Amino acid sequence: MAYDSHLRRLELCRRLTAFRVNELLASREARLSVEVRYLDGHRALFPDIAAAFEKQLSTSQEVAVGAWRAAELDRVQPAPPDDPDALKIRAGELVADLVEPAKSTALEKLGEGRPAFDIANAWLRTKLGRAAVSGPDAPSP
Repeated sequence: MAYDSHLRRLELCRRLTAFRVNELLASREARLSVEVRYLDGHRALFPDIAAAFEKQLSTSQEVAVGAWRAAELDRVQPAPPDDPDALKIRAGELVADLVEPAKSTALEKLGEGRPAFDIANAWLRTKLGRAAVSGPDAPSP
């Protein structure tokens, strides 16, 4: 019984650390995409913040590798293969999270309330739709 609990915790640790790394990778991809498209390639983060982000990513990857190896050593069932498009899809969602509120805010400040409202409303509907599909307790893809 205790051994089963141990294996479940190892599997959960492996899954959560992989999720963390994937979120950070998608976040970096989204930020870089926005920098190229909207900021003419200029960095959006100050150098010390960018360095801290990369350090967090590196640390998270090390922890994930450790969790993966611990699960492997204790013969936890292998994780299902990752969806090869999941990172790209998640990065696209994060791009929308960066861009759509900025567009709406800019239009609102220019006195274009209706288009601003429409953009914000559409963006929120996509977010609510994703939450309904994945459920309230499920992490985002």
